[in-house]
Amino acid sequence: MENYINNFLFTYLPHIAMAVFWFGLITRIVKTSRTIQAKSSQFLAGDGLKWGSNLFHYGIVLVFIGHFTGLFTPEKLYHLVMTTATKRVLAVSLGAVFGTLTFIGIIILIIRRFRNERIRLNSNPQDYFIIFLLLVEVGLGLASMATTATSSVENYAALGEWAQKIITFQPDAGAVIAGHSLIYKLHIVVGLFIFIIFPYTKLMHIMVLPVAYFFRSGYQLVRRR
Repeated sequence: MENYINNFLFTYLPHIAMAVFWFGLITRIVKTSRTIQAKSSQFLAGDGLKWGSNLFHYGIVLVFIGHFTGLFTPEKLYHLVMTTATKRVLAVSLGAVFGTLTFIGIIILIIRRFRNERIRLNSNPQDYFIIFLLLVEVGLGLASMATTATSSVENYAALGEWAQKIITFQPDAGAVIAGHSLIYKLHIVVGLFIFIIFPYTKLMHIMVLPVAYFFRSGYQLVRRR
């Protein structure tokens, strides 16, 4: 039974999560693109906690980039410039810094959401659910960093092997991390759950950044008398 659960969570669930993610992403952009928004709380806040948003957004983007490059860079490729032990030191160091910034940012946003009456009145249950879910995920990530720092290099390398087996559809992917710490497994499962709900929440605003804004020509509105 334990092997079945492990195989489901870490061999099949990643593919289910990605299928739901891409289906939701494409259909929402094509069918209901006008509903993609994140009601900003910045203009509602008159306190000095606005910089929490910057910490969170920059931190989470850098954490994602770190996860992507760390997990999906083949061993033969990064061995051209560094050893697995060096890569682990970089992952732990940068992950701890960016993860901590993200965690602090989320804490500030939570404090602001509860403390500022205008933001609180304009919040809905989904806002609270998402922000606390992200808090849990980042907290698990920081705990995973601590585990990585104290575990063997082989234990760290197995995470990259697992991720690369997932994207190449290997049926034994789950077995690679079957003996890993519960912290790692919870971090992965919560992360997959975030991917599943991503297209159906306000998190979708990440996918529609106003890139064209930076390349458009300037203009001036003139009102006639």
